[in-house]
Amino acid sequence: MEIGITALIVLLATVLLVVEVVFVPGFGFTGIAGVLTMVGAVLYAFFAIGNLAGWVTLIAVGLICVALFLWALYGNSLDKVALKKNITSTVQEVEMSKFSVGDRGVTKTRLALIGEAEINGYRVEVKSETGFINEGVEVEIARISGDSLFVKNVDK
Repeated sequence: MEIGITALIVLLATVLLVVEVVFVPGFGFTGIAGVLTMVGAVLYAFFAIGNLAGWVTLIAVGLICVALFLWALYGNSLDKVALKKNITSTVQEVEMSKFSVGDRGVTKTRLALIGEAEINGYRVEVKSETGFINEGVEVEIARISGDSLFVKNVDK
């Protein structure tokens, strides 16, 4: 009778761990319950049946855990939580020769040192040279460095 109870507890623990791996990604309640149930099965086998049954149960539980780990690792069980999308967007590249120092535009976003502005009909990323600049403020290109446009407030 005790062997049947031990086998039933091990089966319940295995089902809980399979549910954790297949249906509930992450390590949550069902995973913890499965591990505690397996530990309970081993302890039950040691105390209710004897040392030999305890060791056999411990080896069986260990083999089940290794098999579940390999199944989760190499099987298709993790495909539903795996990232399958590729990022295809790119940064809009604007030819810097279209801009010169002194060109004016309007900020489209708040420049918390970096933001977007529309200059010469192009929406480009700009860097503030004078600190924070709010959205909708007229700015002027102060300098161009590499692929960066540095702007400042236009004093009215």
